[in-house]
Amino acid sequence: MVEILHKTTFNKRNPKYVLYLISVPSMIRNNSLRPLKLILFAASVATLASVNAVASEHLQLSGFGNLSAIHSGTDDFGYVYDLTKDPIYGELSLDAGSSIGLQLNARFSYDWDFVVQGVIKDRIQNNLDKSITWAFLRYKVSPAVSVRVGRIATPIYMLSEYRDVGFAYLWTKPVTDFYANIPVTSLNGGDIAYTTPLSDGIIEARVFGGQSEVSINTIFSSYEVTLSPMIGTKLSFYSDRWNISGSAATAKVDEGNPASSLITFASSNSQILGLWPSLQNTLHDFEVETTRFYYYSLGAQYETEDWSIQAELSYTDADWPFFPDLMAGYTSLGKTINDLTIYGFASKAKSVGDFYELEPPSITALTIPEISYAYGIIKSNLNARVIDQETLGIGARYYINSQLSLKGQIERSWLNNDRIGSWSVNEKALTKPVPDYIDTISIGLSFVF
Repeated sequence: MVEILHKTTFNKRNPKYVLYLISVPSMIRNNSLRPLKLILFAASVATLASVNAVASEHLQLSGFGNLSAIHSGTDDFGYVYDLTKDPIYGELSLDAGSSIGLQLNARFSYDWDFVVQGVIKDRIQNNLDKSITWAFLRYKVSPAVSVRVGRIATPIYMLSEYRDVGFAYLWTKPVTDFYANIPVTSLNGGDIAYTTPLSDGIIEARVFGGQSEVSINTIFSSYEVTLSPMIGTKLSFYSDRWNISGSAATAKVDEGNPASSLITFASSNSQILGLWPSLQNTLHDFEVETTRFYYYSLGAQYETEDWSIQAELSYTDADWPFFPDLMAGYTSLGKTINDLTIYGFASKAKSVGDFYELEPPSITALTIPEISYAYGIIKSNLNARVIDQETLGIGARYYINSQLSLKGQIERSWLNNDRIGSWSVNEKALTKPVPDYIDTISIGLSFVF
């Protein structure tokens, strides 16, 4: 279980030291380092701060937040913070990266506790249920084994337990090429974790399973998709200098289809189906329900008092035309001087493997405007999901105090081979010229309390 520490344990000279403290399970921490717990639900910072005063030995309440401004995208190609958010089309957005959260931890005994966390932020589909990101009961079977049941963070990448806690990482936002295409953040189910000392650190093995509901934006609309069952495992090693992890997970689409509008459009005209016989099989291939996705990731973080290096690599195997297999990764390097950390990163995301081959209608059928239009729309939608992008970014983080940091970042993303899968487009933009690159500028004020 990942927990944020009290501000008194924060070392402002080393930005990654915060990440290490957040990541290390409680069994290897000094008993005097009490966790700074996260989120119940919040309407304002003032309310959260006042409630924090009631923390006691058995009930602890604390929070975090991000105030962010992001300028990115163009009039035709929208910047995607992640798949659950509205894109940014060449303007300044104060919503995409801003959030506020609370966590309540109620400890009933040494063996039992309950954690509930809520995050208020921009979402395509937003309601109270989606705002509650954690809500689980934990039982410590032994000093080495713990079980959680309820809603947990999906442990498939390094930022799993603190993706919304901007204060816990260097950048103004999670690296887009890696994290934008991972919409799964919470899991309704549970996990079992086993930890044991190894050399100068500890090793943790975790298995998890359950159901996850995500909102995905498409060219036509946004859709609710249910992944069930989702099962996986994660193996991690933590020490004073190192944080290394690897995960593997699989999920089946149980309900919802982001391609439903396209299927309805293409199947509503009997003339199109009659003169384009192969289209029926194509539309069947577009059905995503019962499709299974496989996700694999490796991550490593190394830190000293002045330097920090972090890298992640992932591979997503998907048997669905609108989500070609995807490889993504990044490397980040930071140097701390007094209260200022200068950092840079390089990232890449690329669709790999065989892309879906759309069988065209006959030459004669293509002379019919309705069929020619349908073919163009379907082909453009398939091409719009292919990704080939690389990004270079630089930034700085200034530690105002142990609860507050200010960050700024500039990055340039190159859209190779006119591949626009990392960007949001509408139907009209499918035929627009693709820019060679798009710049993103972001600033953020991150805090914990």
